Amino acid sequence: MADNFEVLCPCCETTLVIDRVSGEILLSREKERKSTSTIESMFSQLETRKQEAAKKFEKNMESEKDRARLLDEKFKEAMARADKSDKRPVNPMDLD
Repeated sequence: MADNFEVLCPCCETTLVIDRVSGEILLSREKERKSTSTIESMFSQLETRKQEAAKKFEKNMESEKDRARLLDEKFKEAMARADKSDKRPVNPMDLD
């Protein structure tokens, strides 16, 4: 019976050598990854991500402008309803 056993991580495919008695990890070997991308392809991917981020930013800026306008309209409507109401607001001090 060997003192160590090997376990393959299902997520990152790293091989772990573990001592059977103590349970300590003695060695970890990461899976070798082949780099098939070139500098040009990495640069083009970076540019694509940059453009997508800029589009998302612009979209969020437009939605924030609309949001501010909508909130302002809702506030004005609420103020108009409050002015028309005959009922006085409840004073929290009167609740005692």
